Amino acid sequence: MTTEYKPGDEWDSHYRGYRLQANPDEEIWWQAYQGTDRLFLDPTPEKLVETLLELKHLGGRIRVTEDNDVITRIESSDESYKIVWVGEISLAGEFVPPEDPEFSISVAPESIEAGELWSSVYDGAKYSFASGVDRVWWANPSTSKRHPVQTSIPTDIKTALNRYKPRGGSFRVTPWNDVLTLVDLDKLPSGARVQFNNLPRVVKNLISLRKDRGGVQKIPIYVGKIDQTPLTVGSPPSLTDPVSSGELGFDEWTDSLGTTKATEADNHSVEIANGDSSEKADMKNNSSSGSDSDFDENELPDDDPIDW
Repeated sequence: MTTEYKPGDEWDSHYRGYRLQANPDEEIWWQAYQGTDRLFLDPTPEKLVETLLELKHLGGRIRVTEDNDVITRIESSDESYKIVWVGEISLAGEFVPPEDPEFSISVAPESIEAGELWSSVYDGAKYSFASGVDRVWWANPSTSKRHPVQTSIPTDIKTALNRYKPRGGSFRVTPWNDVLTLVDLDKLPSGARVQFNNLPRVVKNLISLRKDRGGVQKIPIYVGKIDQTPLTVGSPPSLTDPVSSGELGFDEWTDSLGTTKATEADNHSVEIANGDSSEKADMKNNSSSGSDSDFDENELPDDDPIDW
């Protein structure tokens, strides 16, 4: 948790986290994807909601980071928005459907093993990773730029993500540091069918909503736990960054790019090992069925549309 902030102080880190909403009646809830269905948090964190209403009289959306900081956007005097710190919370309790309280679900399920289906709301701070999980980043929704995660991700988490999502994708980190991800049906671990039958009714319906409203035919699973929080991110790569070769002179820098070959005059392509030109090789690659090794990491699967 962060202690150097006071309510209303401007937040100096990236904007992410578990999504909740509150209103002037001091109710707080999680809202289903692109809908009006609400699951109310019980017990209500009254002090936190009171602080939020002092900053935003009508209430609104908040985020709870993986380090339990609560942040929100408020309107500035120049009609722009800024991110401010609201407080801290140890998120726990139950999510209660107001029309059928007997179908309440635990906010943070316990006694769950890595690889098992997640039996609560799928939410949390969203991060993305490339094939092999060698690079992890936070994607700024305002700029679409990728900010590299600087905090080390545990090896067991990276291994599991690579097994379930070898082409890359995204994962979520909850305020209690659980790591979750959405998995294709053919990648589900053994025993998933039995686990699905035992999921709470509310969770099954949320999975259906993801498919109907977001087109996401995936199942949420528990991956493991991250101990080191918060996850810090750096600045995104820029065209003005120093080149990797440092302060080399022109000759040394061109040498670092590798050898060159003569080009064909008509199409400026080069001969490659099998005798094809690079242009022909590109055509072959583009017409292939596409394996994981052909995958362009700049076109990650849209496995978790955040605004569905």
